[in-house]
Amino acid sequence: MLAHFLAITITGLGLLAPVNQRPLPTYEVARVTSPMKIDGQLNERAWQEVQSVGDFVNNRDGSVSNLKTEARVLYDEKYLYFGFRSVDQNIWATMKRRDEHLWLEEVVEVFLQANQTIPNYIELEVNPLGTMLDIYLLDTRKPLHYESWNSEKLRWAVHVDGTVDGKDGDREWTCEIALPLEDVATAVHIPPQPGDRWRMNLYRVERKPEVAELAWSPTLQDDFHVLPRLGEIIFTDRKVPKR
Repeated sequence: MLAHFLAITITGLGLLAPVNQRPLPTYEVARVTSPMKIDGQLNERAWQEVQSVGDFVNNRDGSVSNLKTEARVLYDEKYLYFGFRSVDQNIWATMKRRDEHLWLEEVVEVFLQANQTIPNYIELEVNPLGTMLDIYLLDTRKPLHYESWNSEKLRWAVHVDGTVDGKDGDREWTCEIALPLEDVATAVHIPPQPGDRWRMNLYRVERKPEVAELAWSPTLQDDFHVLPRLGEIIFTDRKVPKR
């Protein structure tokens, strides 16, 4: 009886609750009324009209990070748009060839799963040099060969306030990505309809001066590829002007 009472008490205090029960974040995606200019600078009015997705936290345990990271998402008839702002005093990357292993350096990442009943998902990574890694995965960590699938109409750009050499004195770097909706093959509707729900996660990897792996929805593991921990985006009929 005493053991049973203690188990109930501890559970009531949340001490036995699985750590992966941390709530998943959601974000409502507004529709931009005209195509976005992809130059990496985030200066279009549309980006200012919508809220950021919320804080990026340490992926392993969900703790607060002192690295400021912002992200926003928009859509139109043909594209899903992602905008990142990464405050960084020592921006660093060296890889310049598409589909290199960018996660080994500093990078921002998008994971997108349009249909929870089909385990396919898309992974996009961009580093401060403007290098892209785009992957189509059939299931968790089961990609098509990196160089066998490149999105033909994918657009992206970065803008760096500083130098990409890992030395102090930088301020931030920003990134824009326009993912063609036609690539999201598993979606029920293309373009998405208001009320449609997709799964998404956003990440940032920082290497200098210290390693940090940040997430919008922390996987609570030493792994980004945890599909049950993807957050959710909800497409809305709210319209925002580009300028």
